[in-house]
Amino acid sequence: MYNEWMQLFLESETSFYVYKLQKGDALVFQRPIHDNPVVIVFYGTVYIMKIFTNGESFFLAILNSNSIIDFNFNSDYTYYKVIALENTYLIKFFWLDFISNFKYLSTVFRLIDLFRYTLKQYENSSYILLHKSVKYRVVQLLLFLCREFGVLNKHYIAIPFELSQKTISYITGSNPITVNKIMKDLVDKLLIKYISKKKILICYFSFFCYLRDHKII
Repeated sequence: MYNEWMQLFLESETSFYVYKLQKGDALVFQRPIHDNPVVIVFYGTVYIMKIFTNGESFFLAILNSNSIIDFNFNSDYTYYKVIALENTYLIKFFWLDFISNFKYLSTVFRLIDLFRYTLKQYENSSYILLHKSVKYRVVQLLLFLCREFGVLNKHYIAIPFELSQKTISYITGSNPITVNKIMKDLVDKLLIKYISKKKILICYFSFFCYLRDHKII
């Protein structure tokens, strides 16, 4: 896939790499020997996990097109995993290469805009983990996805990419068995529904009434 970001990097003569991720694919970024990598999501949606070498993991954010990922490697005992929620294209480059070769000040301003947009995405994502209750984390995640990515229908809002219960458990920091019980309860109450085979989740308008009544929104 070709887009304006690729054109800008070609014009600046900065080395860059393009990755295509199918939904469910992941890229792992470990502490570099020299310069930190930077990644631009120029098409698609990903979520980012910070993983510790002892096996613990921590959800950071869900990012979509025109977001930028600047990894903070402050320890040898952590790495980052970028996982595609749908087919996604990424550009990876290195700050030192970019600084050495950029020619247009407008490109720098555009990167600053990406950082501003990404900070907002991180802030919005952080609300998911504010709740101590796993159930409220799950419903907060569904609310976030409906608000940021949802496709409005007459009777419901559809989340336009596959969202497995395993993915929900990763993001909310819970186990799949607990998530399965929570999702089943929401389905039984006719608040949400999975469209068969495609695994696309829809949230009925009654779901948002439920959130309002329980003061989650």
